Amino acid sequence: MTPNDFRRVGDAPLSRLQRFFDALGMGIEGVLDANYVIPSQLVIDGKSGFTLRGNGHRIKLADGAPTGWGGSAIYMVRCSDFRISDLICDGNRAKRKPAEDPAHVIAIDKCHRWTFHKVQALNGTCDGFYIFAGSAGNGTGPGGSVILSDCPSDWSMEDCTALGNFRQGLTITEGQRGEIRGGRYGQSHGLWDNGNGPCAGIDLESDRHPDWPSGRIADIRIERALFDGNQGPGLLITRVGGVRRIQVVDCSFDRNKKAAIESTADEVDIVRPKVRGWNQTGYTRRAGAPPKRGAIDIGAEAGRTRLIDPEFLETQNAENLANPCIYVHGLAAKDIAISGIRSDGTASVISIANAPGIRISRSIVDLGGATQSDAFTFLGDRPIFEEITLLGTYRRAVYFSGKKPQILNNKFVVRIADQASHIISASDATSPEVRGNVVDFDKSGPGLAFGIGRDAVIVDNTVIGGGRGTFTIHAPARRASGNRELGQHQTP
Repeated sequence: MTPNDFRRVGDAPLSRLQRFFDALGMGIEGVLDANYVIPSQLVIDGKSGFTLRGNGHRIKLADGAPTGWGGSAIYMVRCSDFRISDLICDGNRAKRKPAEDPAHVIAIDKCHRWTFHKVQALNGTCDGFYIFAGSAGNGTGPGGSVILSDCPSDWSMEDCTALGNFRQGLTITEGQRGEIRGGRYGQSHGLWDNGNGPCAGIDLESDRHPDWPSGRIADIRIERALFDGNQGPGLLITRVGGVRRIQVVDCSFDRNKKAAIESTADEVDIVRPKVRGWNQTGYTRRAGAPPKRGAIDIGAEAGRTRLIDPEFLETQNAENLANPCIYVHGLAAKDIAISGIRSDGTASVISIANAPGIRISRSIVDLGGATQSDAFTFLGDRPIFEEITLLGTYRRAVYFSGKKPQILNNKFVVRIADQASHIISASDATSPEVRGNVVDFDKSGPGLAFGIGRDAVIVDNTVIGGGRGTFTIHAPARRASGNRELGQHQTP
């Protein structure tokens, strides 16, 4: 069926489309037959088992259409087992009033087992897509509270697009067992210049309702999506309401201004993110906005997080040490694991890691264009830095303070050295363990390799082409053996 099947003499497009939507149901396939401009939202309520094909047609809000409740293009509630494809919905932001209110382009409320395929939510006066379980008083729990069975579940968004929205491209306020595969979530902008963001491509963030159940956002997988040109982070993963078990796999983050990813949730796996164009330019015209930190920012109270094989391209963070590629807050969980870091040589500051027990491992990092020291900084206790190769290091490459850092089986190929900075500085650390590292000054000229604090274990380290003070030990070591200094052109 098509909207034309529901035409009446003298009717308006809104009425015709609403009759068309009201007729959807089990086994029904609806097909959009033209572009439509509507003054207020369409509602699909309580429908199951239908298919809706947009055929690339557009439903657009009219110039001057009011925002707030009723200001969406499509509002879906209590629907299940449906599929929508090839539909464009346009919030007409340029000719309406942007505001942080419920006029999301497409809202999905308490819907289960559904698929969007190539659906677009553009130019929203608030969000593009909004997935949630109802506002306070509209859940199915006592007094209208939301319960877990209200949370949209078992859904997928395939190759969908959210562009040019005011607050963010897609907000998940409640959602269980959801998949986002492919698609583009970009160019969210505006709210940071009027208040507090987030202006993200995708935001996983429950509202603060202490009496609602924890874990209303859980088991979400985001794969092969592009996040580009967002004023805030490309992807924001909060911990509000107990967000957990989030997977981000093979996604690209291109020139997002505040961050590529901000995460404070629990049980988060970020696998093979490609971050392009991270720099130190401002992300809002408003004075006094919070400063940005890392391109991938693991924030305060973040739970178990694994960052695997991140890649950083076309990075510009050499003006100061405040904006690393990876930042870990001092109040994050102790079991943050980072491995497989790669860079194209444009980054100066790779990581500032403040939490205790951080492990950074198995990486080959190109620092060929670095113009700042301290590619890696560890301020927490018991960090592990192991099996890292740093190519083209610039003066001090790694700095440790705190207790019991482990610096194990790393290789440092030195591009620029001086007689004031140790390539590996653990002078301010207590009980460092320094084993099996190689520092190669072969092409840079002599320099200082190791600065080591008190009560250290210093075993089987090799320096090639170092100068005087290659090993600077500031207090008696607990153990020192097997360390070697070789001249240039000698191999260990």
